[in-house]
Amino acid sequence: MSDFDNAIPLSLVPGSKALDRQAVLPPDDTTITFGMHGALCDHYNYTPDVQMPGTLDFLVASVGGCLIGTFAGSLRRARVRIEPEDLTATAHGSIAPDEEGILVLSKITMAYRLRLDDAQREAAEEVHAVHVGRCPNARSVMPAIEIDSGLEIVSPVTA
Repeated sequence: MSDFDNAIPLSLVPGSKALDRQAVLPPDDTTITFGMHGALCDHYNYTPDVQMPGTLDFLVASVGGCLIGTFAGSLRRARVRIEPEDLTATAHGSIAPDEEGILVLSKITMAYRLRLDDAQREAAEEVHAVHVGRCPNARSVMPAIEIDSGLEIVSPVTA
């Protein structure tokens, strides 16, 4: 595959007092809106009319979404058979102000839960041990953002 560029149109939301932003994403021009909520509002001492996900939320979700996809694809390539509902995860972002008071995402921790037969446990653990290094988004943000990952394997319920 050759190199390519990715151009995302961005704008401020007209009439927004909170400087909400919009991005238009390929391939179908889906518009997403960034705003503020919770701790972000507290940090910036601002109460928006409507609380919305912030840019850091999307960053954590983007890296986490890529990681779970990389893990699932790597399981498939290792012939570990799972259904989509067998693998879930929570991406936890560690965000704190730096020495200048700017909020910084310093760590993303993935907590996976995988329903799997015991016979495939070892293969799944081997895949889990290396999948972060195979994830395009994780590799793009490391080492500025630490990536950590945990795996809980549960046996399927038998009838």
